[in-house]
Amino acid sequence: MVTVHGRERGPALPSATPPYAPIELSPAEVDEVLARPLEALERQAPLLLVTVDTDLRVRAAAGRFAELADLTTTGRRLDGARFPLPSLVAAVTEAMDGGTVQRLDVPFGQSVLDVIVRSVVVGSTPVGAVLFGQDVTNVRTAERRAATLTRISAVHSGAHDSPAAVMQLVADAVAEHTGSGVVVRTTRDSRLEKRAIAHQDPAALADLERAVGAAGAVPLARMNSQLSQATALVTVTWEEWARTLWLPREAREPLEKRDTRAVMSWAMRAGGQVLGLMIVTVMGSSRSDLESESEISFLTDIAARAGLQLETALLRERASTVSQELADSEARFRSAFDAAPVGMVLTSASPDRPGVVTRVNDAYTTIIGRPAGEVVGRPVDELVHPLDVDEVRRLVRQVADGVRNGFTVEHRVRRPDGSLRWVRVSAKTAADGSGGHGQIIGHVEDVTDHRATQDELARRALYDGLTGLPNRNLTLDHLRLALAGLRRRPGRVAVLFGDLDRFKAINDTYGHEVGDRVLVEVASRLRATVRSQDTPGRLGGDEFLVVCQDAGSDDDVRHLVERVLEVLDEPVMVRTAGVRAELHVGASIGVSVTADPLAQPDRVLYEADTAMYEAKRLGRGRYHLFQENLGHAAERRMRIEQELRVALDERRWVLHYQPIVDLASGRVHGFEALLRMRDPQGGLVLPGEFIDVAEESALIHPIGDWVMAEACRQLAQWQRLDLPGPPLVMAVNVTGRQAAEAAASGSVLHTASDAGILPGTLCLEVTERTLLDAADSVVRDLEQLTEAGVQLAIDDFGTGYSSLSYLQQFPVHTVKIDRSFVSGLGVNGRDEAIVAAVAALGSTLGLQVVAEGVETQDQVEHLRRLGCSVGQGYHLGRPCPADEMTALLLGGLDQKVKTAT
Repeated sequence: MVTVHGRERGPALPSATPPYAPIELSPAEVDEVLARPLEALERQAPLLLVTVDTDLRVRAAAGRFAELADLTTTGRRLDGARFPLPSLVAAVTEAMDGGTVQRLDVPFGQSVLDVIVRSVVVGSTPVGAVLFGQDVTNVRTAERRAATLTRISAVHSGAHDSPAAVMQLVADAVAEHTGSGVVVRTTRDSRLEKRAIAHQDPAALADLERAVGAAGAVPLARMNSQLSQATALVTVTWEEWARTLWLPREAREPLEKRDTRAVMSWAMRAGGQVLGLMIVTVMGSSRSDLESESEISFLTDIAARAGLQLETALLRERASTVSQELADSEARFRSAFDAAPVGMVLTSASPDRPGVVTRVNDAYTTIIGRPAGEVVGRPVDELVHPLDVDEVRRLVRQVADGVRNGFTVEHRVRRPDGSLRWVRVSAKTAADGSGGHGQIIGHVEDVTDHRATQDELARRALYDGLTGLPNRNLTLDHLRLALAGLRRRPGRVAVLFGDLDRFKAINDTYGHEVGDRVLVEVASRLRATVRSQDTPGRLGGDEFLVVCQDAGSDDDVRHLVERVLEVLDEPVMVRTAGVRAELHVGASIGVSVTADPLAQPDRVLYEADTAMYEAKRLGRGRYHLFQENLGHAAERRMRIEQELRVALDERRWVLHYQPIVDLASGRVHGFEALLRMRDPQGGLVLPGEFIDVAEESALIHPIGDWVMAEACRQLAQWQRLDLPGPPLVMAVNVTGRQAAEAAASGSVLHTASDAGILPGTLCLEVTERTLLDAADSVVRDLEQLTEAGVQLAIDDFGTGYSSLSYLQQFPVHTVKIDRSFVSGLGVNGRDEAIVAAVAALGSTLGLQVVAEGVETQDQVEHLRRLGCSVGQGYHLGRPCPADEMTALLLGGLDQKVKTAT
C-alpha cells in the first residue's frame, strides 16, 4: 500500500517491481541487494538512494543529496544527518513497522525532494528499507505559483465586483504563497488606506494588524518617491518602513521579535495610475527564496494582475453603484414606504378629490386595525374619530389648495374592535411622477402609549402619589379658579384646612407604612364626604385642604365641616404585625369663608391655616372659623418667630435659676432652670411670650439644645464647689416633642456626660399633656433615659386628666403640685384636700412631691403638715442669674432659706 504525506502526488516513478510495492527478496539475496543497490535497481535513476537496516543505520548511500546530508558514511544513523530530517525518519519507521510504502516531500535546504520509502522484508519480517528521491524543487515551485495564480484569478461569486474582496483574495493568496505578512493598500484622496491584510499565522496576523492599525491611513506625501512612483519592486529595510509609517514602539516591537527584516512593495497600476501597493513583510517565517529573481518576477506579475483586477473591480463598483442608484431611484421610496417601522399612508392631493388613500404599509394597517383592502380607495377622513375629523379635513384641503405644503396633527382613530388609538400624522406633499405635487405622504406614529405616559406624568405632577388626591399645586389652582368665579357672579368660597391630630404618634408607634395606610383612608373618607363640586386635596404630610365652590350659607359650611370631623373621628382599622389595631386619628380644621371677588388665594389659605392652629390650641378634634382677631394673633406669632430667629443668631438667651428647697430642713435640694430672652431694649422676655411659637416653628429644638447644655454646664460648675449635703439637682423644662426626640436620640445623655455632672442629678420636667399625647415608643425611650440616671418630673400636676393612671405607666420620679392648688391652702378646703391627696399618693408610690408657687410662710406650714416635703416659690427664693445664685450659695443660701422656712 502507498501512504502519501502532504499533497497528492502524480504518477509513480518507473520501478522493476509493481509500483509502491515492497521489494520481495529471498534470504540469500539480502546481503547482495543491500550492499549493491544501484545494480539491483539499475532501472531507476533517483538523485537520492539510501538503504538502512532496522536500526536506521545507513548500509549504503548514493547521490548528491546523500552527500549533502552526510549519509554516505556506512553505519551512520539516519536521524544523525547533517540537518534534521524528522519527517523522513518517521516515514522510514512507519514503512518498516507496517510493511508499507511511504511517499513524501522532504526539504533539503532550498531544494525539495520527492522521496519514496520502501520497506525490505523477509517473509513478513522487515529487515531494512530503501529510500529513493528526486529533486522536484522546480516542479513544486511551479505548482505553488500555479495554485496562487489560479486562486487570484478564480471567479468567486460577487468577489470581482468588490474591490475589498479582490484585495483580500490577493492578500490571502500571496500570504499563503510566501509565508509572509501581506498588506494591500489602495489610494484614496491622496492617502493609502488599508484594504486587506493576511498572514498564515494567527498570532503574527494579530501583530501585523496592530501595526497597520497604528499607522492608519498614510498620506502619499509621507511616502518617498521611490515607493509611491515605483513601476516595479521596491525593497526597504524594516527600520526605514517603520519610520515612514511613524509606527510607535509598542506597534514595532512585536514584529521585530518575529525577525522582521525588510518590506517588499509593488505598485499596483492600471492606465498609468497607481491604484495601490502590494506589500510583503519579510519575516523569519517567510520563504527563503522570497528574494530570488524568479520569485520577484512572479510576485511582480501578481501585482500587475492585482492592479488590473482592482481596476476592473473599481469600475464595476462604480458602474454597479450608478446602476443601483438608477434602479433604486424608483424602488427606494416603495421599499422605505413598505418596510418603514412606522405607519405610512399615501393619499391624493388633487383639489377635486383630496385625501383619497392610494397606498398604505403594514405598520399603518396594524395601527388602525384594518387590512389595506379596506383602506385604499377611501377618503382618509373616514378613518378619523368624529371629534377630530373636521381639523384633519381642513388640513388636507389646505394642502390640496396649495395653502400649505404639509402639516402635523394628532388625532384619534377608532378601530373595528371599538378601541381608540391616538396617532401623530406628519404629512408632506410629494411628486406624483408627472412633475406636479399630486400626492400627500403621511408619516403616522401610534402615540397612544406616549400620551398615556404624558397623562401619567401630568397626573403625578398634579396629584398626590399616595392618596390620589389633588396635590398642593392643583388644589391651590382650584382655589384660584373658585375665587376667580366670584368676579363673574356673586357667591361664597369656603376653604377647610385640616391637620390630623394624632398622626405623628401613629407614625412613631406603628411606622410609616401604617401611617401611609391611615392617610389613604383619610383621603377616601374626604372624597366620600365632600360635595361633587368641592375639591379635596393633600398639601403634604398630614395636612389636607378642601376647596368649596358655592359654599352656601354659614349653616351649610358648618354642616360640611361637622361631617368631615365626624368621619375623621371614626377609628381607622389597620393590621400590623399580624394584629388588628383600631387607631383614632381625629383632626383639627380651620375654616375661611369669603365672598370678596378680589380675595387672593394666599390670603384665604393663610386665614384657614391660622384658624386651624387656633382649633388645635383650643383642644383639637374641632374646627374654628377664622376671625379678624386671629389674623392679628397670627401676625404676632410671625413677629415673635422672627425675633426668635434673630435671638438665636445673636445668642440673646440667658438662664435664671430658682432654688428647690427641702421644707423640713431648709436645705437647697436643687434648682429649676428658667429660660429668658434678652430684649434689645434691655429687658427680659419670659418664655410664656414665645414658647408656643417656638414649638410651632420647630425653633424649640436649637433653643432646647442650648438650654440643656447651659443648665448642665452650670450644674457641673456648682457641683464642683463641694458644698455640704447631697449633690444639687437641676430641673429643666422640656416640651413633649423635645422629650420624645431627646429620649429617642440619647442627646440628653451625651449633653450630661459632656458637662460632667454627677449621675442622677438631671431632672426633665414635662407637663401632663405631654405624657397624655406620648406614644408607646416614647414611653420605652423615656424608660431607657431613667434607667441611665435621668429623673422625670410631671409639672403642673393636677391640672390635666387621667393623671393617676399615667403615674403608673410612665417612669416618673417627681410630681410638682400646680401653684393654683398651693395658693388656696388655708383659704380653700378643696385645694387643701387635693394637696393632701397628692402628697399621700406620692408617698405611697415612692415619688417626690414638690409644691410650686410657695409665696408665704403660712403655705410652708400647711405643706409640712400635709406631708409635702419639697417646695419652690418666691418665699423660698426668687429666680436669678447664675452669678448671683453662685454668690448666694457661697454666702450660705441654706441658712437664709432655713430662716425663711
